[in-house]
Amino acid sequence: MAIFDDENQKKEGGSSTPFGRSTTSRSTLDTKEGSIVIGAGVSVTGDIDAPNEVSVNGKHTGKVVSSKITVKNGGKVDGESSVETAEIEGSYDGNLAVAGTLSVTSSGVAKGEIRYKDLEIALGGKISGTIAEMSDDEASKSKIKLVKDDEDKKKSGGFFGTTKSEEN
Repeated sequence: MAIFDDENQKKEGGSSTPFGRSTTSRSTLDTKEGSIVIGAGVSVTGDIDAPNEVSVNGKHTGKVVSSKITVKNGGKVDGESSVETAEIEGSYDGNLAVAGTLSVTSSGVAKGEIRYKDLEIALGGKISGTIAEMSDDEASKSKIKLVKDDEDKKKSGGFFGTTKSEEN
């Protein structure tokens, strides 16, 4: 779990470190292991590879590979993402490949080269750019599954397994 959010940590009652920054215990914030939260007012540049969820309340510039990306209202992402599901409440600008459902809420704006398997857009939500639906074959090839077998967890560090293959 990674959390980048000084302000929310202070509000949550975290303890102070010798450097004047607050820290928050895992139980205080409801974040799953293998997830990352970029807090409001925080800007992160670089690639993120997280097996569960990437939640952006601040700003992220770079590449994201994850099971889910959530861009919260007020959050902004500029870059490239390859995910299973995406929820856009804020602003996304760049390449976005969603092997499952892309949801754009009434406050959401998604721009760029966007590929999805299923699409939900609430009244007021905006989507623009090059937009295309993935075929079943493309979606199944791009899916990343979590490793469930204990032996595979040991080999891969417990995060990503192989791409999901069609089951007959």
